[in-house]
Amino acid sequence: MKQEARLSGLDELRGLAIGLVVLSHVGPVFGEGGTVAALLFAPAWSVGVDLFFVISGLVVERSLRGLRHERGALEAASAFYVRRALRIVPLAWCVSTILSIGLIIPGSGVEPEDVKAAFAFISNVRWAPCFGGAIGCGNAFAFGPFWSVAAEMQFYLLAPLLVFLLPRRALVALAGLVLVVGTFTLRPWGGTLWTFRIDAIAVGLAIGATMGTSAWPRQEHLRAIGNMEAAFWMTVGAFMLAILPPATHGAATAALALMCGWIVTRATLRDDSVNWPGRILRHLGDISYALYLIHLPVLALFNWSLGQFLGAPATTTLSIAVAIGLSHVLTAAIGDPLRQVSRQWSNRTVREVSP
Repeated sequence: MKQEARLSGLDELRGLAIGLVVLSHVGPVFGEGGTVAALLFAPAWSVGVDLFFVISGLVVERSLRGLRHERGALEAASAFYVRRALRIVPLAWCVSTILSIGLIIPGSGVEPEDVKAAFAFISNVRWAPCFGGAIGCGNAFAFGPFWSVAAEMQFYLLAPLLVFLLPRRALVALAGLVLVVGTFTLRPWGGTLWTFRIDAIAVGLAIGATMGTSAWPRQEHLRAIGNMEAAFWMTVGAFMLAILPPATHGAATAALALMCGWIVTRATLRDDSVNWPGRILRHLGDISYALYLIHLPVLALFNWSLGQFLGAPATTTLSIAVAIGLSHVLTAAIGDPLRQVSRQWSNRTVREVSP
């Protein structure tokens, strides 16, 4: 119970991660030159996605191990799939349905392939060549963010096999192998391998497998990380990826995954005392999934409709505020209720298949 309580320290990191992701899209949507645009474009603020994947790997490993402790492997996997599907799929399909309106709006740039890939959770495969510069793609401002949701869902399919079949040490060793291979693999930004982010997921799984063992760092040996320090190191990672040449992106991505793992590990050592900046980050962390799905199309829509009248600073501020408000509504109306339903449904499913 103490170890699970410590995971509450990850809520603030989710808020930091979604803040970085939103920042990474402000430049492409609103940047028009000048110092501010240069600061927005220069760092690779999308490193927030890597932080999300490390957190996901850790949480999924702990969730599966906890379910396996109480149930058989098949029952635990069934409960896991039901919970994750209800938490991810309905909200993603709801947003996809809304964005599909672009199919009937002339000039929207939305293509049927965008919609199909989003609903089928294969957007990482759909957008990989587009991110890499391929022509003839759809509207990345609408469905582009779905690439990481697809990678997440694909990871969920394999997660029970990895956690249930591999001992803890083997899981850690596998993560090390992934990092070593990834270091020497050419993975330019926007390529297919880049969209899977297996380094970050592997590091998260390794952290989860280590928790509760003698190898887990005790608080007297490793101090908890503050939000300012976490933001500083993520900024270092953003500039690192931006400065290093494409040929070194394999090593840089592996190093970034390790950095995010170091941040996440130290975040699990926090206590429950939270100051007001931490409360803001936790609130953003609570709505981070909905905000991730809708922030880019909201920013693009406001820039298209109001940018020339209000100017970039005012339009940016207004669009982010609206995106946060809509995310809160979506989370309260769909995300939170389905999270409760998923637990009840998965528990009922487990009872029905139990001998």
